[in-house]
Amino acid sequence: MGIVTFFGTVSVQVAVLYIMIAVGFILTRSGKMNATGAAQMTDVLLYIVTPCVIINSFGSVEFTVDSAGRLLISAIAAVASHAVSFGIAAICFMRTEKARRNLLIAASALSNCGFMGVPLASAILGDEGVFLVSVYIAVFNIVSWTVGISLFSSENLNWKRIVLNPGVIGVAIGLVIFFARLKLPGIIAQPVGYMAGLNTPLAMVVIGYYLASGSLKVRRSDVPNFCAIAVRMVAVPLVCLALFRLCGITGNLLMAVMIPASAPTAAMVMMLSAKYQGDGIEASRIVSFSHLVSIVTMPLILTLCHAVG
Repeated sequence: MGIVTFFGTVSVQVAVLYIMIAVGFILTRSGKMNATGAAQMTDVLLYIVTPCVIINSFGSVEFTVDSAGRLLISAIAAVASHAVSFGIAAICFMRTEKARRNLLIAASALSNCGFMGVPLASAILGDEGVFLVSVYIAVFNIVSWTVGISLFSSENLNWKRIVLNPGVIGVAIGLVIFFARLKLPGIIAQPVGYMAGLNTPLAMVVIGYYLASGSLKVRRSDVPNFCAIAVRMVAVPLVCLALFRLCGITGNLLMAVMIPASAPTAAMVMMLSAKYQGDGIEASRIVSFSHLVSIVTMPLILTLCHAVG
């Protein structure tokens, strides 16, 4: 596929996602959806839909030595991507006062790999893309519940919450299905597939809520926030792309690890900030603006990935 054609394909897919985001935005601004509804949809996504997406994707890929190797490479790339993200962010914001610094680091390092990554991977790469991105999501969940929480709270880590979160459970079940070459019976596979199909529209509507509920008026005090967005949306993807290519990762595997690496700031940052008495308003502004910026940056980054990979 030519570069121009690929750019057009990715741009269309991103536009499709943002049309669904607009639905959530309009519902919120018109008073048809509020914080309670968004929180309930988020719970459905986290506890039901995300595990179903992961299980469905693992069940759709046939076990081979090659596919197992690609899965391992994807996991290593996900760890490397997070390490690069935290490293760049720590350097960029080392002189910022602590409370603001921790928010900016989290916003720079944690991407919306599930809500944005999975739909885009599915549209561009199909089941194999979701299969590979699922491992990134598992790494993201572990990092969020360890390093992410440590940035906002001094409380001891809850290992039960880390191990038993829905994303990790979904990957664990998916790995058993994949390596044991199991086929779910139709009476289970069909509802799992139906639930997995809810991921894209529900996730986009929730993102639309967050965009609509926060102020999008640019202020002078937003300069550090935009620096964090630049790190998240430009610096991190470019460094990761260079690193992955140097390591010999190419083709669909490169695209699969770059989609979540180039995604905007995770809504998890806003949730953690609000939960642990951080600056939830600033966190919501970063999340909102990063999603708007991603309309331009994700097609460009992924097209560059296609060109060099």
